Amino acid sequence: MSDYFYTTNKNARIVNRIDKTGKSRTETQGRDVGSVEMAVSTDVNCNSTNLFIDFPYDGGTARLNGHEARTLYRLLRKHYGKTGKSRKG
Repeated sequence: MSDYFYTTNKNARIVNRIDKTGKSRTETQGRDVGSVEMAVSTDVNCNSTNLFIDFPYDGGTARLNGHEARTLYRLLRKHYGKTGKSRKG
C-alpha cells in the first residue's frame, strides 16, 4: 500500500437512486481520483443486499452480502461509538 495517497473528497456525496434494473442503490459520487468507491444495492423483489467496494490503488474489489455488510456496519458503529468519533467535527 505504499502507493496509496490520501484524498480530501470535499465535493463527494452519498446519493440514493433506483438503478436500471430497479434495485435501490446508495453510492458514493464525486470522489477524488484515486479514492475508494462504494455502493450498496438492494433488490426489493427478493430482499437481497450487496455491498461493493472498489480499491483504485490496486484494482481490487470487495463484495459483501447483506449479512456481511450488516456485520461491518455494526462493527464500525460500535467502534466509533466507543472511541467518541461517531460525529463529524
